[in-house]
Amino acid sequence: MTDVTVIGAGVVGSAIVRACVDSGLEVSVWNRTPERSERLAGRDVHLHATAAEAIEASPIVLLCLLDYEITHAVLDETAADLSGRLVVQHASGIPDDVAPLRKRVEAAGGRYLEAAILNYPDAIGTEDCFTVYGGAAEDFKELAGVTEALSGKQVRLGPDPGYAKAYHVVSSAFYYAFVSGFLECSAIAESMRVPLNDFAESVPLYDPGFQNTIGVGLGLIARRDYTFEQAPLTSHLAVLNNLAGIAERAGIDQSYLGVMRERVLRAMEQGYRREHVAVLTEQFRSRRAAVHDR
Repeated sequence: MTDVTVIGAGVVGSAIVRACVDSGLEVSVWNRTPERSERLAGRDVHLHATAAEAIEASPIVLLCLLDYEITHAVLDETAADLSGRLVVQHASGIPDDVAPLRKRVEAAGGRYLEAAILNYPDAIGTEDCFTVYGGAAEDFKELAGVTEALSGKQVRLGPDPGYAKAYHVVSSAFYYAFVSGFLECSAIAESMRVPLNDFAESVPLYDPGFQNTIGVGLGLIARRDYTFEQAPLTSHLAVLNNLAGIAERAGIDQSYLGVMRERVLRAMEQGYRREHVAVLTEQFRSRRAAVHDR
């Protein structure tokens, strides 16, 4: 038998295979399109014609397919023996996707871990790789050879696989908030003839402010007491009015800056003025409660 099986030889799966081989592990691989897995062929990489053969070749199975629907489809096709095997899911999805797959694996006699890699695939096998897991402590311990191969920071968040997926969702949402801000700011920099390199150099200057905003904001959100005289809500409106106009002139449609301005205006209409901008959280809570009450 090999040490580990990787099902799916896309960008993530291929990076995991290479990292495992580099760390001295013997790897079995299957991919629906054989050409992709053939690129990985080598002394410690065993290619299989079917997913069932690959799964049955190792005690640890890493599922690296695009999503849960495809994962279920592959398992439907294979009818592979999962008994006694540790199955680790890496696909994109939401917490609701986790329980059905976990139930399926455990009903077949396997054990289940949920994994989420929070960086680009080229970070796999380097100190920049950050992966979170959910599942039993003993199963995570059994995965030690793989986590060492992936390198970087490998963290088990607890016994609930769904929590790891929820963590990933939150992290992904923050990532796209950052990406949206980056792209819009680049457009604004171009429109105002600020060299993009100068824009890039300015970003680290805000790092202490980012951390402080998150720290202060999370404390206020938890207490639901948003009084904050250092940067009250009223101080944000003039800034956002200016920025929303600049974004429009920069050719940005549906800018997050305009959305933020509307949220601030709505909060001020509700009587908030001397509060921290984190008070906007109450709008989300109210809408969430309204949805749940339907």
